[in-house]
Parts: sequence; C-alpha cells; structure tokens
Amino acid sequence: MQTDYNCILIIKKEERMKYLYWALTLLTFWAFASCSSSRNVPYMIDVEDIPADVLNAAVPQPSPVLAPGDILDISVMAKNQEVVIPFNKRLVQSEAYMRSGNTKAVEFYLVDQNGDIEFPVLGCLHVAGKSKKEVELMIQEALYPKYLSELPQVSVWIQNFTISVLGDVTRPGMFTIENERVSILDAIALAGDLSITGRRDNVLLVRVNSDGTKNIARINLNDKNLVTSPYFYLQQNDVLYVQPNKSKANSAVVVPPTTSLVFSATSILLTIANLIITAWSISK
Repeated sequence: MQTDYNCILIIKKEERMKYLYWALTLLTFWAFASCSSSRNVPYMIDVEDIPADVLNAAVPQPSPVLAPGDILDISVMAKNQEVVIPFNKRLVQSEAYMRSGNTKAVEFYLVDQNGDIEFPVLGCLHVAGKSKKEVELMIQEALYPKYLSELPQVSVWIQNFTISVLGDVTRPGMFTIENERVSILDAIALAGDLSITGRRDNVLLVRVNSDGTKNIARINLNDKNLVTSPYFYLQQNDVLYVQPNKSKANSAVVVPPTTSLVFSATSILLTIANLIITAWSISK
C-alpha cells in the first residue's frame, strides 16, 4: 500500500511539474509579446539621431492651396481706410449700432465649384489652385494703381481649415485649425492621442487636392523620419484614420444571439455534469 501511495505522489508531482512547465512557457511567451508590442508604442523612435542639417533641409510647411468649398475672409487695408471700404465685405453699421459696441459685420467669400469668388468691384476672381499669398498679390495688382493711389495691404484667411481624425483614438472628430498650421502630431494631440491598441505603424492619410484629385499615404508614427516627411504637416480637409490592432479588431467581432444562447446552455450543462461527477466520486 505504501508503495502504491508513493507512486501516486510521484505521478502527482510529475503532473504539477508539467503544469508548471506550461505555465512558465506561456508566461515567457506573453513577456516577449509584451516587449515586442511595447516597442511599437513610442512615436518617432530615435528621432534625436537625425543630424541637424537633415532636419533643416526637411520640406517646410506648404502654404495652403485654395480649393472649391473653401470659405475665405479677405480684408483690404490702407492708410486711408475710407478709400478701401468698397473693396471689403464689411458692412458699416448705423451710428446707433456702432454705439452698441458692434462696429461691423463680416461676410466671407465662398469658393464655388468653378474655383471662383465674387469680389466687390473687381467681379469674378479665379482663386482655386492658388496659395493665399498668390491671391493677395493678385488682388493688390488689380486694385493698384487702377482703383487706389497707394498699394493696399491684402490679407486672406481660410475660415474652414479643418482636419479629421478617425479610428482608434480617444476623441475622434473634425477639428478647425485657426492658425492654418497643423502637423500630424498636433492632429493626434487634438484627438486625445491614439489608444494603446491603435496601430502606430500604419496610419492612413487621405488628402483631396485643389484640383479634386486624391492622395493616399500610409504613415508610420514609429519612424523617426516622419519629422522630415512631406506628410508631417497636414493640409486643409486631410483625413487621418488610425487602424486598431488585431487583438482589438478580433475582440470587436459580434456574436449572434443564438450563438450566445448555445454557449450559455453548454456552459450550464457542463457545470451540472461536473457537479454529478464530483458527487459520484465523493460517494465512492
């Protein structure tokens, strides 16, 4: 009997060692997987290794190019502001309205589908495909010296400069950029950063150009060369999509209601069977 008991102890010990072995194997696998995935979390790994001359030679932020659908605020100014009133869509209010503190209302210019705006006195101006600076110079040259005796100052601002960030981020949405300057890191910050499950190595950028054509690019946020990429700075109406990693995508699979009922029923039956077997073993 003692021999049989010792044999049972040896068998149980071997089983425990087997379970321990598999547990350690799974733990080691999980540790390596965690280390591998954690390397994909930081942005622009080793970016400090890029030489200063390479950074300085990087593509500068491009000037926004106007396109159909843009809403513009254009102001014409001069030393004698009265002479430029006809060239501004700024409605001078009555004296009583001015005393109320509201001195003027602003009307904007919509770039139509042909790429044109209707400018006071000058009429139809084609602005699509031009930068803000080019439009400012075009209006200056049209006004001086034909209509004005001094060279006016012209300022053009895009009122609906927006970018969109979608997918696996904290706060997806459309964001208006007031200063018309936004990098891809700024856009991520506006969206509250990527979720830990968001893929940083495969961010999709969809860009609609002023002529209606589209550019599609895949961006690796882990890559240190992102800071010198032509896509580092975004343009108006750019869309970023952050794809979730495989684990989150798999967890998002919707299980049909009938399948859930089958799983629940099976679980209950297995529990009952386990209780019966346990009770039978105790009675033996």
